[in-house]
Amino acid sequence: MIYDVLQESPALQRVFKQRKNAEQALRDHEASIRQNIQLWHAVEQWLARHKARLISELPRLLLNRIRDGDFTDTRYDHVIVDEFQDLTEAQQELFIRLRADDGQLIALGDPRQSVYAFLGNERKGLAKLNQSPLLHGVQILDVKILECRRCPKEIVKAANKLMELHEAMPMIAASAERAEILVVEWKTPASEAKGMAKLIRTKIRESAPDKKHLVIVTRRQFGYRLREELVKLDSSITIELGFSESILELWPVREAFLFFCLLVDPDAPTWRAWLGYRTPSATQDHNAPKRNADAYLSFFTSNSEVITHKAVLALAREKRSLSRGRGGSFLWDRACRYKDLYHQQKWKALEPEKLIAAIFNPGLWTKQGDKDVETATLDFELLKVNALQLLEGCKHKGRRERPNEKLRQIAKLLRYSIATREPLTDCPESMVKLTTLWGAKGLTADYVYVVGLCREAIPAKRSQEYPGTDRDYIDEQRRLFYVTITRSKQVLVLSRPLKIKPNEAKHLNLHVGTPDFYHCALQKCPFLENIKDELPGALDGESLLHKIKARRSKTSDCMSHKTILRTER
Repeated sequence: MIYDVLQESPALQRVFKQRKNAEQALRDHEASIRQNIQLWHAVEQWLARHKARLISELPRLLLNRIRDGDFTDTRYDHVIVDEFQDLTEAQQELFIRLRADDGQLIALGDPRQSVYAFLGNERKGLAKLNQSPLLHGVQILDVKILECRRCPKEIVKAANKLMELHEAMPMIAASAERAEILVVEWKTPASEAKGMAKLIRTKIRESAPDKKHLVIVTRRQFGYRLREELVKLDSSITIELGFSESILELWPVREAFLFFCLLVDPDAPTWRAWLGYRTPSATQDHNAPKRNADAYLSFFTSNSEVITHKAVLALAREKRSLSRGRGGSFLWDRACRYKDLYHQQKWKALEPEKLIAAIFNPGLWTKQGDKDVETATLDFELLKVNALQLLEGCKHKGRRERPNEKLRQIAKLLRYSIATREPLTDCPESMVKLTTLWGAKGLTADYVYVVGLCREAIPAKRSQEYPGTDRDYIDEQRRLFYVTITRSKQVLVLSRPLKIKPNEAKHLNLHVGTPDFYHCALQKCPFLENIKDELPGALDGESLLHKIKARRSKTSDCMSHKTILRTER
């Protein structure tokens, strides 16, 4: 959408220069931080033409209707809002307005856990409640909750040390649990993934079945690699991914999902997504320059702003050299790709179960030698299982819908889950939950493993469009680390790689120094350095695994000996 908006408006191009600047400006507008009417009008026009809405727009629309006097009968006697510091100023106002005139509002939050500046959150919203004109004359009772009942005292001490300069009062440990904290170093990200997979498997075997294990990674790619290593090591370990839109991270899975939606529930935004990429070759990825905006808009306009199956097939019959503007050849390739897939078999003649299994078959979308094949295979399986579960749910509800309508409902539900960043399914039986630093917000676990703690990943390099100053950014990254280490109720493992290959660093968007032969050094996360006095000394990962293996072997020998003695007696 942003690429199209900038393509059609030279004035907006001059203002924002790059797509990411316009994207941040749109977030600021939605959060009511600063208005950008010209950008918003252009976005509204695009949405109207594509018959779409932005999910992020809904809170603001609701607030505007409440301000205009709608929903007067739906105000509440009791309103309880958690994580108040993560809301934008407009969202905070929305929840205040939901309170009846004589009702009660309970706003809970911790400014030390505010990590959403890029979404325009009002971090000091709790402290500013008494300044709200909506609460003028209302008694505000400020209740300090200082006891931490989750984390053992060792982790609480480290967290307090990290936030010494913060205005909030330090926490008081109330848990009687004794923490086990490990700081582990590995040679490279590859050895970290393999080593941490072994360590996690060991901890799972040693812990009680009801204990929860949470892995938090500083880069999603670290998480994918770790998941692959865990699956190789022990396929019985069930893993739930908590990455936002993670199920569509890999191109084969994304393309399959788009094709599924185009078959069963096509709409303008999905056609836009299909035509906005390029079909990758061995030397290319799937991202087309500016998402083929120039050629796409030409095609869109020439079809009276209604893209259909027939229109895309007609495009595929044209000559590739026929120019529709910049990106025209990529647009033609995507049309041909759709035509080839569509004619591969009679999709609409298949029963819903068979169609789901056929489309989400990794063999159709991946080929031998592709990278991340194992990860893609797992994602395909997750999509297929969830689609079949939704199909089964339709049957249990007693709906006598046509197969096409069932499939359309499944596509809508899957798109809703992905767009709202909700997990596709609730996986309470999963042994391990794997998420990013931001995804860990609100989660807790008995065993927490933090992977990829190098300076290049956290606090990383501040992007130009990130709001505030460099100091603001570092402070928020510190709060993000604070949130991360306070997820643990018992065991906390802090892991970092020591060096990385330059190409791999580029792939991970890690800004590294000059390589020493084949590798670049990775520096320790400064927040880890800040609390080093509250942590045990760092351990070499391979040496730690060797000790664990020796200990397990000794325990096994001991148990075997005892068994023999019992038998003899």
